[in-house]
Amino acid sequence: MIFFGHLGITLLFVFLVFYYLKIEADYRFVLIGAILPDIIDKPVGDYLFYSVFQNGRLFAHTLLFVAILTTIGWYVDKKYNFSGILLLALGSVIHLVLDQMWLTPKTLFWPLLGLQFDKYDDLEDYAGYIWGQLMHNPQAYVPEVIGFLILAAFFVHFKLYRRENFVAFLKNGKLSARKTITVTALNKT
Repeated sequence: MIFFGHLGITLLFVFLVFYYLKIEADYRFVLIGAILPDIIDKPVGDYLFYSVFQNGRLFAHTLLFVAILTTIGWYVDKKYNFSGILLLALGSVIHLVLDQMWLTPKTLFWPLLGLQFDKYDDLEDYAGYIWGQLMHNPQAYVPEVIGFLILAAFFVHFKLYRRENFVAFLKNGKLSARKTITVTALNKT
């Protein structure tokens, strides 16, 4: 999964679970958490230090990263009543599941299985590789299309195309399907 798949599938899963459990959430943190491992690891492993790592799944794709984030989040939630970091951790753990990180246990359980990450020599042109995957590999483009459609459905359902709803979401991270009702005052003569 690359981008829209992570965002859309994570958002739908968390929204359905929280809706069922009647939990209020700031979905901005869920969405950032859904792509946080890639935000951290892709620039480091695929661009900045490619000659060292040759891999875009590094530290933030480990259970250790999620455990540290969860521990910090738990502490901050208890001390300051702020759950944003826990929501980042939730989004990040779902990211690991969607990336099927159990297939690369050396990364998932780092550093328990060694300090080195696997290297992938054939990815010198990471952007070209991703483009090729999106054009020819259903395992890459199908989740992206599904994620995009889920995001589009949320956008329409919660009327985020309306400026005031979108700005409200950016300010508080809440998704509300309340209908905006305009009351017109009738002049009685």
